[in-house]
Amino acid sequence: MRSLLTLMLAILVGVSAASAQEAAMELRNVEIDAQSPEGSVLTQAGLAEDEGERIGILEGFRNDYPESTYRGYVLMQLQGLYTRQQNWARAAEIGKLLLPYAPEDLEVRHNHNQALLNSQDWPALLEALIATKPLADRDAAAPLPEDPTEDEEIIHQSSVDYAAGVAQYTEWALNVGGTQSPPMERVKFMDALVKLFPDGQYLDGIDDRYVVAYQQAGDAAGMTMAMERALANNPGNEQYLFTLAQLALTQKDYDTVNARCEELIKLMEEKPAPEGTSDEAWTATKQKFTALGHYLMGTASFQQGSWRTARRHLLQTVDEIKAEGGERYGILAYMLGFCYVKLDIAGDNIPQATRWMGEAARVPNPMQAQAAQTLEAIKAAE
Repeated sequence: MRSLLTLMLAILVGVSAASAQEAAMELRNVEIDAQSPEGSVLTQAGLAEDEGERIGILEGFRNDYPESTYRGYVLMQLQGLYTRQQNWARAAEIGKLLLPYAPEDLEVRHNHNQALLNSQDWPALLEALIATKPLADRDAAAPLPEDPTEDEEIIHQSSVDYAAGVAQYTEWALNVGGTQSPPMERVKFMDALVKLFPDGQYLDGIDDRYVVAYQQAGDAAGMTMAMERALANNPGNEQYLFTLAQLALTQKDYDTVNARCEELIKLMEEKPAPEGTSDEAWTATKQKFTALGHYLMGTASFQQGSWRTARRHLLQTVDEIKAEGGERYGILAYMLGFCYVKLDIAGDNIPQATRWMGEAARVPNPMQAQAAQTLEAIKAAE
């Protein structure tokens, strides 16, 4: 990545801004009246050998002549100086003032984009990159003049190369914003990356990056949408299937719970071990997610009062969830105990009900107190 960026910057710094529009060209080729007070100051700045001294003179000019007709020229000089010094905060401030003077100048925009990225001004950077892309595309596709001279051909090729480099940087910077900015800003950068570079080089894994961004932002609806889109593009993600089923269960969307869990269980039956995963590790993963699928289906049936169906699914989870231990095992034990109570006809299920309610009363979980009360009631009824 770094070598690519270095190459792009070398291209961008090494060629002249031949693609600048007429207004910007005027800023670069200002005729300075050295005899006037303003011209005298600018001449002094031009003769200064030290960049720090030149910046001081130009900044002083801005303060002394705020309404000068040379203002755009001065801002362009300062932007270039601050960019070379990598004083990104000042380069960004100056660039914002300069853009109205040269809104279609690709070099001005590129310098401004670099400043915004290195200042991590993410909202401003996103807006600036979106505005830059069509300008870079336009200049990269600009035709040669009719019957060009050799010099015109050289200038044209420099302009095209420069614009192509800016477009590459724009794509790279959108990807940086899509990986390094705050979560919801990342979503916006990724949206722009997908829209502006639909066949771009940074789109591998972007579905997963959307999921993570929404998750970190605490946006459950966005995360659900991103997971569903990821599954549409790659149906073989067991974690997403399980998470979507969990979310559906919290919303009591039982049809979706069952559909997702059935997909999950079938996937675990058919999916081969991912590259780099041992057979032993993959077997453990398949057993885990198969059990979790049955656990959610059993929970959904339990909540609907379908005790026999709930028990059938829940019993298929016992080994895995007991080995896992903790709260989920306690809840499983309570649901199984409750199912055995509900399905008891002639007292045949009492030992199993007692066993599972005893486990639920022993293991810390949200139903622990209720399980203890139920256990006492079972014992009192015997």
